[in-house]
Amino acid sequence: MSNCSQNCRWFPTLDPQSDAMTRFCMCLLLLAVGCSQTESMPSNGSTDLGDSASAITAASKDANRDAPPALTVGSPAPPLKVDRFLKGEPVTAFEPGKVYVVEFWATWCGPCIQAMPHVSELQSKYPQVTFIGVNVLEDDDSAAEQFLKARGQDLEYRFARDDVPEGSSSRDGAMAKTWLEAAEVNGIPTAMVVDAHGRIANITHPMSLEECLPQIISGEWDQAAAAKQHLLSVLPDRKSREFNERMEAALAPGPSDKTQQELDRIAEDFPEQAGVIGLVKFRVLSLDGTKTKQALAAGHQLLKGDQGSNPELLNAMAWEIVGPERPKPPADELKSFALEVARKADDLVNNKHPMVADTLARALFVNGDTQAAVTTQRRAIAIAKTNPRATGLVEELQKRLDEYEAAGSVDKQK
Repeated sequence: MSNCSQNCRWFPTLDPQSDAMTRFCMCLLLLAVGCSQTESMPSNGSTDLGDSASAITAASKDANRDAPPALTVGSPAPPLKVDRFLKGEPVTAFEPGKVYVVEFWATWCGPCIQAMPHVSELQSKYPQVTFIGVNVLEDDDSAAEQFLKARGQDLEYRFARDDVPEGSSSRDGAMAKTWLEAAEVNGIPTAMVVDAHGRIANITHPMSLEECLPQIISGEWDQAAAAKQHLLSVLPDRKSREFNERMEAALAPGPSDKTQQELDRIAEDFPEQAGVIGLVKFRVLSLDGTKTKQALAAGHQLLKGDQGSNPELLNAMAWEIVGPERPKPPADELKSFALEVARKADDLVNNKHPMVADTLARALFVNGDTQAAVTTQRRAIAIAKTNPRATGLVEELQKRLDEYEAAGSVDKQK
Protein backbone atom coordinates (compact mmCIF):
# COMPACT_ATOMS: atom_id res chain seq x y z
CA MET A 1 0.00 0.00 0.00
CA SER A 2 1.37 3.40 -0.95
CA ASN A 3 2.31 6.38 1.17
CA CYS A 4 -0.70 8.03 -0.35
CA SER A 5 -3.02 5.69 1.50
CA GLN A 6 -1.23 6.50 4.72
CA ASN A 7 -1.66 10.22 4.17
CA CYS A 8 -5.36 9.71 3.48
CA ARG A 9 -5.82 7.38 6.42
CA TRP A 10 -4.36 9.89 8.84
CA PHE A 11 -5.57 12.99 7.06
CA PRO A 12 -8.47 13.69 9.49
CA THR A 13 -6.10 13.97 12.47
CA LEU A 14 -4.00 16.71 10.88
CA ASP A 15 -6.54 19.49 11.33
CA PRO A 16 -9.34 18.68 13.78
CA GLN A 17 -10.99 22.03 13.10
CA SER A 18 -11.48 21.34 9.39
CA ASP A 19 -14.83 20.35 7.97
CA ALA A 20 -15.02 16.56 8.04
CA MET A 21 -16.71 16.29 4.68
CA THR A 22 -14.06 18.33 2.92
CA ARG A 23 -11.29 16.33 4.59
CA PHE A 24 -12.82 13.04 3.53
CA CYS A 25 -13.26 14.29 -0.04
CA MET A 26 -9.65 15.42 -0.27
CA CYS A 27 -8.50 12.04 1.02
CA LEU A 28 -10.44 10.30 -1.72
CA LEU A 29 -9.21 12.72 -4.35
CA LEU A 30 -5.65 11.83 -3.41
CA LEU A 31 -6.48 8.20 -4.05
CA ALA A 32 -8.31 9.00 -7.26
CA VAL A 33 -5.84 11.28 -9.01
CA GLY A 34 -2.60 10.24 -7.33
CA CYS A 35 -0.84 11.38 -4.23
CA SER A 36 1.11 14.59 -4.72
CA GLN A 37 2.52 15.02 -1.24
CA THR A 38 5.41 12.60 -1.59
CA GLU A 39 8.26 12.51 -4.07
CA SER A 40 7.59 9.88 -6.69
CA MET A 41 9.31 8.53 -9.74
CA PRO A 42 6.97 7.69 -12.64
CA SER A 43 7.94 5.18 -15.28
CA ASN A 44 9.74 7.83 -17.31
CA GLY A 45 11.99 8.60 -14.33
CA SER A 46 10.72 12.09 -13.57
CA THR A 47 9.93 13.55 -10.18
CA ASP A 48 6.37 14.59 -9.44
CA LEU A 49 6.42 18.22 -8.39
CA GLY A 50 3.86 17.76 -5.64
CA ASP A 51 2.41 21.07 -4.52
CA SER A 52 4.60 22.81 -7.08
CA ALA A 53 2.94 20.79 -9.81
CA SER A 54 -0.45 22.10 -8.80
CA ALA A 55 0.74 25.63 -9.44
CA ILE A 56 2.82 24.87 -12.51
CA THR A 57 0.08 22.92 -14.25
CA ALA A 58 -2.81 25.20 -13.30
CA ALA A 59 -4.97 25.89 -16.34
CA SER A 60 -7.83 28.27 -16.88
CA LYS A 61 -11.10 26.70 -15.72
CA ASP A 62 -12.85 27.59 -18.93
CA ALA A 63 -10.01 26.39 -21.17
CA ASN A 64 -10.85 23.84 -23.80
CA ARG A 65 -9.70 20.51 -22.43
CA ASP A 66 -8.46 19.43 -25.87
CA ALA A 67 -6.70 22.68 -26.80
CA PRO A 68 -2.90 22.58 -27.03
CA PRO A 69 -0.93 24.15 -24.16
CA ALA A 70 0.14 27.76 -24.51
CA LEU A 71 3.66 26.47 -25.15
CA THR A 72 3.91 23.31 -27.19
CA VAL A 73 5.96 21.71 -29.93
CA GLY A 74 6.06 24.16 -32.82
CA SER A 75 5.72 27.26 -30.64
CA PRO A 76 8.38 29.97 -30.77
CA ALA A 77 10.76 29.40 -27.86
CA PRO A 78 10.24 31.89 -25.02
CA PRO A 79 13.17 34.10 -24.02
CA LEU A 80 15.92 32.43 -22.03
CA LYS A 81 15.40 34.58 -18.93
CA VAL A 82 17.76 33.35 -16.22
CA ASP A 83 19.23 35.17 -13.25
CA ARG A 84 22.79 34.03 -13.88
CA PHE A 85 24.90 31.28 -15.38
CA LEU A 86 26.49 29.01 -12.79
CA LYS A 87 28.78 27.13 -15.19
CA GLY A 88 29.88 27.69 -18.77
CA GLU A 89 29.69 30.63 -21.14
CA PRO A 90 26.42 32.57 -20.76
CA VAL A 91 23.78 32.37 -23.49
CA THR A 92 21.65 35.49 -23.83
CA ALA A 93 19.50 34.50 -26.81
CA PHE A 94 18.88 31.63 -29.22
CA GLU A 95 20.90 32.18 -32.38
CA PRO A 96 19.28 31.27 -35.71
CA GLY A 97 20.77 28.15 -37.22
CA LYS A 98 21.72 26.63 -33.86
CA VAL A 99 20.03 23.91 -31.83
CA TYR A 100 19.64 24.19 -28.07
CA VAL A 101 18.51 21.86 -25.30
CA VAL A 102 17.04 23.57 -22.24
CA GLU A 103 16.87 21.02 -19.43
CA PHE A 104 15.05 21.76 -16.17
CA TRP A 105 16.29 20.36 -12.87
CA ALA A 106 16.50 20.88 -9.10
CA THR A 107 18.87 19.59 -6.45
CA TRP A 108 16.00 17.92 -4.56
CA CYS A 109 15.01 15.92 -7.64
CA GLY A 110 16.74 12.54 -7.63
CA PRO A 111 15.91 11.66 -11.24
CA CYS A 112 17.32 15.04 -12.32
CA ILE A 113 20.67 14.22 -10.75
CA GLN A 114 20.61 10.72 -12.24
CA ALA A 115 20.08 12.14 -15.75
CA MET A 116 22.99 14.59 -15.61
CA PRO A 117 25.79 12.21 -16.69
CA HIS A 118 23.72 11.24 -19.73
CA VAL A 119 23.10 14.87 -20.66
CA SER A 120 26.82 15.52 -20.29
CA GLU A 121 27.58 12.63 -22.64
CA LEU A 122 25.14 14.06 -25.18
CA GLN A 123 26.89 17.43 -25.03
CA SER A 124 30.16 15.69 -25.92
CA LYS A 125 28.51 13.64 -28.66
CA TYR A 126 26.71 16.62 -30.19
CA PRO A 127 29.08 19.59 -29.77
CA GLN A 128 27.04 21.61 -32.28
CA VAL A 129 24.13 21.59 -29.80
CA THR A 130 24.15 23.91 -26.77
CA PHE A 131 22.89 22.19 -23.61
CA ILE A 132 21.74 24.38 -20.73
CA GLY A 133 20.63 22.95 -17.39
CA VAL A 134 18.30 25.49 -15.77
CA ASN A 135 17.80 25.16 -12.02
CA VAL A 136 14.10 25.72 -11.24
CA LEU A 137 11.63 25.26 -8.38
CA GLU A 138 14.40 25.71 -5.84
CA ASP A 139 13.66 28.26 -3.11
CA ASP A 140 17.22 28.11 -1.81
CA ASP A 141 19.03 30.39 -4.23
CA SER A 142 22.43 28.94 -3.32
CA ALA A 143 21.54 25.23 -3.54
CA ALA A 144 22.40 24.78 -7.22
CA GLU A 145 25.68 26.66 -6.88
CA GLN A 146 26.72 24.50 -3.93
CA PHE A 147 25.71 21.35 -5.79
CA LEU A 148 27.79 22.28 -8.84
CA LYS A 149 30.82 23.11 -6.70
CA ALA A 150 30.68 19.61 -5.28
CA ARG A 151 29.69 17.62 -8.37
CA GLY A 152 29.82 19.86 -11.42
CA GLN A 153 33.41 19.21 -12.45
CA ASP A 154 32.41 16.12 -14.45
CA LEU A 155 29.42 17.73 -16.16
CA GLU A 156 30.33 19.12 -19.57
CA TYR A 157 27.44 21.50 -20.22
CA ARG A 158 26.17 24.89 -19.11
CA PHE A 159 24.12 25.53 -15.98
CA ALA A 160 21.98 28.52 -15.08
CA ARG A 161 19.67 29.65 -12.28
CA ASP A 162 16.05 30.64 -12.93
CA ASP A 163 15.21 34.32 -12.60
CA VAL A 164 13.04 34.39 -9.47
CA PRO A 165 11.64 37.79 -8.39
CA GLU A 166 12.94 38.90 -5.00
CA GLY A 167 10.69 37.73 -2.20
CA SER A 168 8.78 35.35 -4.45
CA SER A 169 8.46 31.59 -4.55
CA SER A 170 10.61 29.66 -7.03
CA ARG A 171 7.33 28.70 -8.72
CA ASP A 172 7.18 32.32 -9.87
CA GLY A 173 10.53 32.09 -11.64
CA ALA A 174 10.57 33.30 -15.22
CA MET A 175 11.60 29.94 -16.65
CA ALA A 176 9.21 28.00 -14.41
CA LYS A 177 6.28 30.10 -15.57
CA THR A 178 7.04 30.86 -19.22
CA TRP A 179 8.38 27.41 -20.03
CA LEU A 180 7.13 24.75 -17.63
CA GLU A 181 3.79 26.24 -16.65
CA ALA A 182 3.09 27.39 -20.18
CA ALA A 183 3.75 23.87 -21.48
CA GLU A 184 1.68 22.34 -18.64
CA VAL A 185 4.63 20.20 -17.63
CA ASN A 186 4.08 18.59 -14.23
CA GLY A 187 7.43 16.96 -13.56
CA ILE A 188 11.16 17.35 -13.79
CA PRO A 189 13.60 16.59 -15.24
CA THR A 190 12.17 17.86 -18.48
CA ALA A 191 14.11 18.80 -21.60
CA MET A 192 12.88 21.16 -24.31
CA VAL A 193 14.72 21.22 -27.62
CA VAL A 194 14.87 24.49 -29.54
CA ASP A 195 15.48 23.98 -33.26
CA ALA A 196 17.50 26.05 -35.72
CA HIS A 197 14.42 28.21 -36.41
CA GLY A 198 13.97 29.14 -32.76
CA ARG A 199 10.93 26.92 -32.23
CA ILE A 200 10.25 24.23 -29.65
CA ALA A 201 11.00 20.98 -31.49
CA ASN A 202 10.31 18.53 -28.69
CA ILE A 203 9.39 18.33 -24.99
CA THR A 204 10.68 15.14 -23.46
CA HIS A 205 12.60 13.45 -20.68
CA PRO A 206 16.38 14.06 -20.94
CA MET A 207 17.01 10.31 -21.07
CA SER A 208 14.99 10.23 -24.32
CA LEU A 209 16.81 13.08 -26.08
CA GLU A 210 18.84 10.85 -28.36
CA GLU A 211 15.62 9.57 -29.92
CA CYS A 212 14.96 13.01 -31.40
CA LEU A 213 18.21 15.00 -31.53
CA PRO A 214 19.69 13.55 -34.75
CA GLN A 215 16.47 14.26 -36.66
CA ILE A 216 16.07 17.73 -35.19
CA ILE A 217 19.66 18.56 -36.14
CA SER A 218 19.14 17.30 -39.69
CA GLY A 219 15.76 19.05 -40.04
CA GLU A 220 13.88 15.78 -40.54
CA TRP A 221 12.02 15.78 -37.22
CA ASP A 222 8.21 15.32 -37.35
CA GLN A 223 7.09 18.23 -35.21
CA ALA A 224 3.39 17.60 -35.86
CA ALA A 225 3.64 14.12 -34.36
CA ALA A 226 5.63 15.45 -31.40
CA ALA A 227 3.04 18.18 -30.80
CA LYS A 228 0.29 15.58 -30.79
CA GLN A 229 2.23 13.47 -28.31
CA HIS A 230 2.73 16.43 -25.98
CA LEU A 231 -0.98 17.24 -26.04
CA LEU A 232 -1.84 13.64 -25.21
CA SER A 233 0.59 13.78 -22.28
CA VAL A 234 -1.16 16.77 -20.63
CA LEU A 235 -4.78 15.66 -21.10
CA PRO A 236 -4.90 13.28 -18.08
CA ASP A 237 -3.68 16.04 -15.75
CA ARG A 238 -6.24 18.47 -17.11
CA LYS A 239 -9.01 15.98 -16.52
CA SER A 240 -7.79 15.24 -12.99
CA ARG A 241 -7.72 18.94 -12.15
CA GLU A 242 -11.23 19.43 -13.48
CA PHE A 243 -12.51 16.47 -11.46
CA ASN A 244 -10.80 17.76 -8.32
CA GLU A 245 -12.20 21.28 -8.75
CA ARG A 246 -15.74 20.09 -9.38
CA MET A 247 -15.70 17.76 -6.38
CA GLU A 248 -14.46 20.52 -4.10
CA ALA A 249 -17.08 22.94 -5.44
CA ALA A 250 -19.86 20.40 -4.98
CA LEU A 251 -18.95 19.84 -1.34
CA ALA A 252 -18.00 23.38 -0.35
CA PRO A 253 -21.54 24.54 0.61
CA GLY A 254 -22.03 21.49 2.84
CA PRO A 255 -24.01 18.26 2.28
CA SER A 256 -27.53 18.63 0.86
CA ASP A 257 -29.83 17.09 -1.72
CA LYS A 258 -28.20 19.40 -4.26
CA THR A 259 -24.84 17.86 -3.33
CA GLN A 260 -26.11 14.42 -4.32
CA GLN A 261 -27.45 15.78 -7.61
CA GLU A 262 -24.15 17.45 -8.46
CA LEU A 263 -22.23 14.30 -7.58
CA ASP A 264 -24.48 12.37 -9.98
CA ARG A 265 -23.64 14.87 -12.72
CA ILE A 266 -19.93 14.57 -12.01
CA ALA A 267 -20.22 10.77 -12.16
CA GLU A 268 -21.72 11.05 -15.64
CA ASP A 269 -18.79 13.18 -16.82
CA PHE A 270 -16.14 11.09 -15.03
CA PRO A 271 -17.33 7.46 -15.14
CA GLU A 272 -13.80 6.26 -14.34
CA GLN A 273 -14.14 7.93 -10.92
CA ALA A 274 -17.46 6.28 -10.07
CA GLY A 275 -15.98 4.44 -7.09
CA VAL A 276 -14.54 7.57 -5.49
CA ILE A 277 -17.73 9.55 -6.09
CA GLY A 278 -19.74 6.68 -4.65
CA LEU A 279 -17.64 6.77 -1.49
CA VAL A 280 -18.18 10.51 -1.12
CA LYS A 281 -21.94 10.00 -1.54
CA PHE A 282 -21.78 7.27 1.09
CA ARG A 283 -20.00 9.64 3.46
CA VAL A 284 -22.62 12.36 2.95
CA LEU A 285 -25.45 9.92 3.65
CA SER A 286 -23.73 8.30 6.64
CA LEU A 287 -23.34 11.67 8.36
CA ASP A 288 -27.06 12.35 8.06
CA GLY A 289 -28.67 10.57 10.99
CA THR A 290 -31.94 10.28 9.06
CA LYS A 291 -30.43 8.45 6.08
CA THR A 292 -28.71 5.44 7.59
CA LYS A 293 -30.61 3.00 5.35
CA GLN A 294 -29.65 4.93 2.21
CA ALA A 295 -26.03 5.06 3.39
CA LEU A 296 -25.95 1.31 3.93
CA ALA A 297 -27.50 0.67 0.54
CA ALA A 298 -24.87 2.90 -1.10
CA GLY A 299 -22.11 1.19 0.83
CA HIS A 300 -23.18 -2.33 -0.07
CA GLN A 301 -23.50 -1.27 -3.70
CA LEU A 302 -19.87 -0.11 -3.64
CA LEU A 303 -18.74 -3.44 -2.24
CA LYS A 304 -20.26 -5.16 -5.27
CA GLY A 305 -18.20 -3.08 -7.72
CA ASP A 306 -14.49 -2.86 -8.48
CA GLN A 307 -13.93 -0.69 -5.42
CA GLY A 308 -14.94 -3.63 -3.27
CA SER A 309 -11.48 -5.08 -3.89
CA ASN A 310 -9.56 -1.84 -3.27
CA PRO A 311 -8.11 -2.05 0.28
CA GLU A 312 -7.09 1.61 0.34
CA LEU A 313 -10.59 2.87 -0.28
CA LEU A 314 -12.19 0.26 1.96
CA ASN A 315 -9.83 1.24 4.75
CA ALA A 316 -10.66 4.94 4.39
CA MET A 317 -14.37 4.09 4.23
CA ALA A 318 -14.32 2.06 7.46
CA TRP A 319 -12.23 4.62 9.34
CA GLU A 320 -14.58 7.44 8.44
CA ILE A 321 -17.35 5.56 10.24
CA VAL A 322 -15.45 4.52 13.36
CA GLY A 323 -12.66 7.10 13.61
CA PRO A 324 -12.66 9.15 16.83
CA GLU A 325 -12.74 12.46 14.94
CA ARG A 326 -16.10 11.65 13.31
CA PRO A 327 -18.39 14.63 14.06
CA LYS A 328 -21.41 12.44 14.85
CA PRO A 329 -21.53 8.98 16.46
CA PRO A 330 -22.50 6.37 13.85
CA ALA A 331 -25.66 4.32 14.03
CA ASP A 332 -25.24 0.71 15.19
CA GLU A 333 -25.94 -0.54 11.66
CA LEU A 334 -23.09 1.61 10.33
CA LYS A 335 -20.75 0.32 13.03
CA SER A 336 -21.45 -3.24 11.91
CA PHE A 337 -20.93 -2.26 8.28
CA ALA A 338 -17.60 -0.63 9.14
CA LEU A 339 -16.47 -3.86 10.78
CA GLU A 340 -17.44 -5.83 7.67
CA VAL A 341 -15.53 -3.43 5.43
CA ALA A 342 -12.47 -3.33 7.71
CA ARG A 343 -12.27 -7.11 7.81
CA LYS A 344 -12.44 -7.27 4.04
CA ALA A 345 -9.65 -4.69 3.70
CA ASP A 346 -7.52 -6.61 6.18
CA ASP A 347 -8.02 -9.82 4.20
CA LEU A 348 -7.09 -8.06 0.96
CA VAL A 349 -3.71 -7.00 2.39
CA ASN A 350 -3.15 -10.47 3.89
CA ASN A 351 -3.28 -9.06 7.43
CA LYS A 352 0.08 -7.35 6.85
CA HIS A 353 -0.63 -3.61 6.78
CA PRO A 354 -0.45 -1.70 10.08
CA MET A 355 -2.95 1.00 9.19
CA VAL A 356 -5.52 -1.46 7.93
CA ALA A 357 -5.10 -3.50 11.12
CA ASP A 358 -5.45 -0.29 13.12
CA THR A 359 -8.75 0.46 11.41
CA LEU A 360 -9.98 -3.06 12.04
CA ALA A 361 -9.04 -2.77 15.70
CA ARG A 362 -11.01 0.48 15.95
CA ALA A 363 -14.03 -1.12 14.28
CA LEU A 364 -13.87 -4.02 16.72
CA PHE A 365 -13.61 -1.61 19.64
CA VAL A 366 -16.61 0.55 18.70
CA ASN A 367 -18.59 -2.64 18.14
CA GLY A 368 -17.87 -3.72 21.71
CA ASP A 369 -15.27 -6.46 21.12
CA THR A 370 -12.51 -4.92 23.24
CA GLN A 371 -10.35 -8.04 23.55
CA ALA A 372 -10.26 -8.58 19.78
CA ALA A 373 -9.45 -4.89 19.37
CA VAL A 374 -6.47 -5.25 21.72
CA THR A 375 -5.19 -8.33 19.88
CA THR A 376 -5.56 -6.67 16.46
CA GLN A 377 -3.95 -3.42 17.62
CA ARG A 378 -0.96 -5.34 18.94
CA ARG A 379 -0.64 -6.91 15.50
CA ALA A 380 -0.74 -3.45 13.91
CA ILE A 381 2.09 -2.28 16.17
CA ALA A 382 4.18 -5.38 15.50
CA ILE A 383 3.88 -4.84 11.75
CA ALA A 384 4.70 -1.13 12.04
CA LYS A 385 7.83 -1.86 14.08
CA THR A 386 9.31 -3.75 11.14
CA ASN A 387 9.60 -0.40 9.34
CA PRO A 388 12.39 1.72 10.88
CA ARG A 389 10.79 4.88 9.45
CA ALA A 390 7.45 4.28 11.20
CA THR A 391 8.39 5.60 14.64
CA GLY A 392 5.66 8.22 14.67
CA LEU A 393 3.10 5.69 13.50
CA VAL A 394 4.05 3.23 16.25
CA GLU A 395 3.54 5.94 18.86
CA GLU A 396 0.10 6.74 17.48
CA LEU A 397 -0.89 3.08 17.37
CA GLN A 398 0.33 2.60 20.94
CA LYS A 399 -1.93 5.41 22.19
CA ARG A 400 -4.95 3.60 20.83
CA LEU A 401 -3.77 0.29 22.25
CA ASP A 402 -3.51 1.95 25.66
CA GLU A 403 -7.09 3.17 25.23
CA TYR A 404 -8.36 -0.31 24.38
CA GLU A 405 -6.44 -2.00 27.19
CA ALA A 406 -7.73 0.53 29.69
CA ALA A 407 -11.28 -0.08 28.52
CA GLY A 408 -10.71 -3.83 28.83
CA SER A 409 -9.51 -3.44 32.40
CA VAL A 410 -12.64 -1.49 33.29
CA ASP A 411 -14.79 -4.18 31.70
CA LYS A 412 -13.11 -6.88 33.82
CA GLN A 413 -13.72 -4.88 37.01
CA LYS A 414 -17.44 -4.66 36.38
